[in-house]
Amino acid sequence: MTLSDIYQYGITLLDQYVLLIALLLVTFAIVMYLGRSNFSQAWLNVKTRYRISRLGLKQISDFQCPDGLGDYFTINRLVMRHDGISLLVFKQYPGTIFCAEDIDEWTQMLSGRSYRFKNPLVELDYQVKAVSACVPDVPVNGFLLFDHRARFPKGHPDRVIQLDKIPEALKRDTQHKVMASIESAWETLSTLK
Repeated sequence: MTLSDIYQYGITLLDQYVLLIALLLVTFAIVMYLGRSNFSQAWLNVKTRYRISRLGLKQISDFQCPDGLGDYFTINRLVMRHDGISLLVFKQYPGTIFCAEDIDEWTQMLSGRSYRFKNPLVELDYQVKAVSACVPDVPVNGFLLFDHRARFPKGHPDRVIQLDKIPEALKRDTQHKVMASIESAWETLSTLK
């Protein structure tokens, strides 16, 4: 078999599969076009998870905290900072959110309809107190993190954050040394998980 024969065999083989390859490419293009919003949302979700994972110095996901009444509740994330511990409660509420610090119910506008839900800052305060009870000598605070699909046209409380405006306290700070009391408290919380 000569080089010319191999070349001719390759051309013949390619001719047989050109239609199949073209059909696959056209099908792929149609699927990408029809699913572009789903792919966009999937990419934003991956980006959100990545940016959340980069907050603070250390993290504990799905932390089971005792509620003081013999039961437990789950906190999405605990984030260790050099000067304290933060609770991060992830909220996925798409649409427009109307909220304030001291009102009982917040409102979500989605597809022309409104939905009321309890002010999540009240529950966040209970969770902060429960974690503080586990590590009493350490500053503990909490934030509600809304994803990229939520909008706040009339503003929001300071403890409500989105990934485009992360407070400096939550950003990874490797320049400052972690206080010994924070390290000790973190070890205590890690054993509770």
